[in-house]
Amino acid sequence: MVNKLLKFIGLGLALLLLLLLTAHQGWFLGIQRSLQNYFYDFDQASSEIIIVAIDEDSLSEKKLGSLGSWPREYYAQAIETLNQNGAATIGIDITFPNRSSVGIVDDERFKKALQSNDNVVLASYYQDGGETIEWPNESIQAADPTFGWINVRLDDDGFVRQIPVFNESDKGVIEAFSLALARTYLNQNPADYYVRDGLFNFSSDIAIPVVSQQDNGAGYQAHLMYMNYFAKPNQFRRISFADLIEGNLVDSDGEPINFRDKIAIIGPTAIDLQDDYLSPVSSGVRMPGVEIHANAVQTVITQQFLQDQSTLMLWSILLGILILNLVLFSFLRVRYALLVLTVELVGILIGGILAYEYRILANVVYPILASLLSFMGAYLLRFILEQKKRKFIEGAFGHYVNKTVVKNIQANPDLLKLGGVKRDLTVFFSDIEGFTSISEHFQPEELVQFLNEYLGEMTDIIIDQQGTLDKYEGDAIMAFWNAPLPDHDHAVHACFAALENQKKLSALREKWMKVGLPEMHVRIGINTGEAVVGNMGSKNRFDYTAMGDNVNLASRLEGLNKQYHTSILISEKTYQQVKAELVCRELDIVRVKGKREPVRIYELMAKKNDLDPDLSEKIETFESGLKHYRHQEFKEAKQTFERLKDDYTAMIMAKRCEALLKNPPASDWDGVWNFEVK
Repeated sequence: MVNKLLKFIGLGLALLLLLLLTAHQGWFLGIQRSLQNYFYDFDQASSEIIIVAIDEDSLSEKKLGSLGSWPREYYAQAIETLNQNGAATIGIDITFPNRSSVGIVDDERFKKALQSNDNVVLASYYQDGGETIEWPNESIQAADPTFGWINVRLDDDGFVRQIPVFNESDKGVIEAFSLALARTYLNQNPADYYVRDGLFNFSSDIAIPVVSQQDNGAGYQAHLMYMNYFAKPNQFRRISFADLIEGNLVDSDGEPINFRDKIAIIGPTAIDLQDDYLSPVSSGVRMPGVEIHANAVQTVITQQFLQDQSTLMLWSILLGILILNLVLFSFLRVRYALLVLTVELVGILIGGILAYEYRILANVVYPILASLLSFMGAYLLRFILEQKKRKFIEGAFGHYVNKTVVKNIQANPDLLKLGGVKRDLTVFFSDIEGFTSISEHFQPEELVQFLNEYLGEMTDIIIDQQGTLDKYEGDAIMAFWNAPLPDHDHAVHACFAALENQKKLSALREKWMKVGLPEMHVRIGINTGEAVVGNMGSKNRFDYTAMGDNVNLASRLEGLNKQYHTSILISEKTYQQVKAELVCRELDIVRVKGKREPVRIYELMAKKNDLDPDLSEKIETFESGLKHYRHQEFKEAKQTFERLKDDYTAMIMAKRCEALLKNPPASDWDGVWNFEVK
């Protein structure tokens, strides 16, 4: 458990480092921006802003002609008409860098209009951080108008989301065109031109959140304001420039238009003038630059500023997601984890939408990435740990239990926790009779080959009968049933294995004798009872084994075969569980070395389906002799046992009766025979 916990902590740290690297490199920011495009609430174009559109109609030959041929008189006339109709502020989104094509008198006319109307903001444009600036021509500059930068910030995806709020020039600090318009409209004086703690103090009452970024190409620091787009392209109220000049004061829908206390922004909207951009609310339709400025103006005058989610909040969310998910995904099944993941992803998106309602641009991509990575990482780690555990189980048990048992253990690895549990087991011990003397017939390498063949054949039978191989001790085999997985017929399966072992050994014996090996016999002892079974040892090295008095008794029964010249001995507890399916004969009641309580022992003979009449008669005769023996009728017992002349066990019992006739036991004799040998 601790090892698994440490691995998940390591996974969490690795994912955190990956997220840090992702954020540092700016990976997936394009996806983040694309998702944020859907958060804008774009159905609130301000009625305080009117676009005076230099549109296709204005540029037609029937109206004013091409833009390059326009006299500055048109702009002077537009300023005067707008102010005569009560416009609060006028912005002209054209830079006028060249002299008028009509002549200097035309520029002077425009200059006088600017001097007479101090509510006009003219456009200027800079490059390379202010190293190159496009100002209006000197004649127009002589009017000392208010200037504003029309620069916008293009993101990598070509969308306009930010504008620089101010920049240095040889004329001092110049604000963005939209900010200059908003300042004139609100009649606000600048507090200063500094950014402190991510805020630009636009005035004593208004602070604009900005993002300060180093422009590596130009070598200066830009302070950028997010624009809160309020309208899709072409949604601001609009009047054609030509209509304004002609005094036809109606909007694009033909409705009368009132300029009183409004902000009028003159600028190109005709497609041929190529002053348009993609915006987060474009939906594939490019937005005229003049409308981008209109959105920026509305952002300032309504003070609905957007700002990025704080770094502290973002990383708190990411850390929380990683911790929560790694805890949950460390134990949840995949189908429940997928439900959690789905709810989490939907919740992150809803959270991003709700955050926008509070004008916070919440990063949703990194939390989504954290959720997906933690899900994939957790289940990949679990898969690796499970595979490691499966390989360990397969390595530890694959040679000792059958494949079905291995699969069940792999599905339930808690069965293999370090420590033992008490369980009813059937324990099996086998040993080759006289192996020490037999081994003298082999060279060392031949002995190993012989043992491998013998142990392999016997073990395969045990495993096929759902047994668990405990250990080899030289030629001896220990196995047990009913652990690690339950086996309701464990005693029957153990006895089946014993009979099959003897049957297989008979075939092997013939094979070995043909190559000059001595005749070999195997003794088997089986007992059923409660024992402690489990992983015994240290945390790093242990064996799955069983121990207890009932295990020892099975070993003693294997040894007792020597005393009775039998092949398979089982205890009474085993007999009670197998008597319906197997043929056994009761042999004796004994007290083995190391145990006080007597044990009734049986010889396992055959499966009931294999019982022949001769064997049945033999068993009945032996049971008759045993009955006389228990009643201390030793003479009758001896005579009965002697009728089974080809039965070594009966002959042993006959000799015992003869000895008891010479030395009769006490009157309270309980029929128990004591053995002091193992």
